[in-house]
Amino acid sequence: MKIRWILGLSVLCTLSAISVSNLFAEKTWTPKADMPTARSAFSTCIVNGKVFAIGGAIEKFGDISISIVEMYDPKTDTWEQKADMPTARVGPSAAVVDGKIYAIGGSEMKKFRVGPGWGYSVKLLPTVEMYDPVSDTWAQKADMPAPRSGGTCVVDGKIYLIGGANKKQWRLELVDVYDPAADTWARAKSMNHERSGAAISVVDGKIYVMGGTGWPQIPNHPGPFLSSIEVYDPKTNRWTEKAEMPAPKSGHTASVINGKIYVIGGGFRGNGLYMYLSTVEVYDPETDRWTQKPDMPLAKSGHEAVVIKGEIYIFGGDSAEVRTPLTTVEVYGTGEAPQSVDPIGKLVETWGTIKTIK
Repeated sequence: MKIRWILGLSVLCTLSAISVSNLFAEKTWTPKADMPTARSAFSTCIVNGKVFAIGGAIEKFGDISISIVEMYDPKTDTWEQKADMPTARVGPSAAVVDGKIYAIGGSEMKKFRVGPGWGYSVKLLPTVEMYDPVSDTWAQKADMPAPRSGGTCVVDGKIYLIGGANKKQWRLELVDVYDPAADTWARAKSMNHERSGAAISVVDGKIYVMGGTGWPQIPNHPGPFLSSIEVYDPKTNRWTEKAEMPAPKSGHTASVINGKIYVIGGGFRGNGLYMYLSTVEVYDPETDRWTQKPDMPLAKSGHEAVVIKGEIYIFGGDSAEVRTPLTTVEVYGTGEAPQSVDPIGKLVETWGTIKTIK
């Protein structure tokens, strides 16, 4: 019995060491195959383990709106072109319900010369189109109540279109809800703050809206930039304020792993210059606290992110170091333990949260 107890303790210690090692695994960034099309203001979503990059803008003068759809397979690290969207657009927001992709809103955009510089003309769209990855086909759906851009998320099979801009205001507090089953739109309770360029994520059926640019608009300036967080509960139709982000920002992403929200990159304007961020910050909804993580290799804003098997895939974006949209794809290994962690590993995880930012 004594020998068996010693052997059992040895095995337990070995398993515990492995668990601790996994929990403290070094956070890594791994490059993957570049996107075939250099684009900005596009959208990504994931269906059956495949990532779809949809629409956006290309770098040229004239009509810069594109309808290109490309699919990335993480298993083979390869890209494949799919059927184009019927409507070319910049800044569509993509959401997935029952294996179908809904491309919502966005704009037609043209770039033209203005003296030594350039300007843009923008026509916002109310368009909603649905893509079936199985048949590689698109179908028209009910338009939004009014032309608009904005971010989306899905709760209980319904798509929430949050904030963004319309032809009268560049920062909105509006929340519209699309029911794919009925192909209808409804209005939900507005946010407490008008914002555009916010990051949106869902944890335990609640919608977290983080940062963005707010109101009032400052002439020739996209600010002020927000650090505020609002949480919406669809069951109660109420918004609640939470602990602010460590820094104000827009154009960042928010990815959920094990109930925690990883906020990556983004930017803000200070002293007249747009500052790109390389920060990785983690928000824990249970404790309403923030933890700082090591920076990503390149500061960027306007990128897209999806989560695959506990890792965050970052697509494209813009940076100060490269004048054209990035085509890079990078994978962030968070080192997060699985949900079913052993008691010793759970203690280590709890101890690790002591280093937080309030």
